[in-house]
Amino acid sequence: MIYGIRSFLLGIALCSCTENSELIHEKKIPTWCVANTGAPLDQLQAFLDYGCHVYECSPIQTGGSCFEPNVLYGHASWILDKFYREVKSCQKGLGFITTTNPYAMHLS
Repeated sequence: MIYGIRSFLLGIALCSCTENSELIHEKKIPTWCVANTGAPLDQLQAFLDYGCHVYECSPIQTGGSCFEPNVLYGHASWILDKFYREVKSCQKGLGFITTTNPYAMHLS
């Protein structure tokens, strides 16, 4: 349960950097697309379901390297970031761009 709380707090603590996205890209600062904690849960789940039809999602399935924490925000962040890496777009309304590495925070 601590992972769920940590993921939830991570989502709240991160702030959107979309206003400075041009500056971020000019300076080559790494960015990630993560789930917005204010996004409707049913829409996050629908996007996760859709994304797993487009991409192979074994890392966020049971036993996968990114399964824990087993929370919707974590899994939705994974698929949002996958789309962000592939199509260079963070799904408006569901995710936001951050310079804080969510994977490093999960490992700490």
